[in-house]
Amino acid sequence: MTAKLFAAEIVITNPDDVSRVRAALKDIDCTFHVDVRAVGDWPTVFGFIIGTSELDENDLSNWLSDIVWPVGGDVVEWRYGEPWEISE
Repeated sequence: MTAKLFAAEIVITNPDDVSRVRAALKDIDCTFHVDVRAVGDWPTVFGFIIGTSELDENDLSNWLSDIVWPVGGDVVEWRYGEPWEISE
């Protein structure tokens, strides 16, 4: 099976956790990108995890949640393909 590009929207309620989320994602060859256009309750940080995986799309959320939840992130939405614009 070939790895496919995915994007997962995450929220981080404490901006101090952004560096911890980035470090955890770097360990699995993924990146976190802040979406500065997203609007929500301050001081929440909105963004995307971007990476590749061979997992079934349904398993993708569990895998990512297991990585980012302990360091302050919460996976909101995910799918294979490019990131999308975050609404409110």
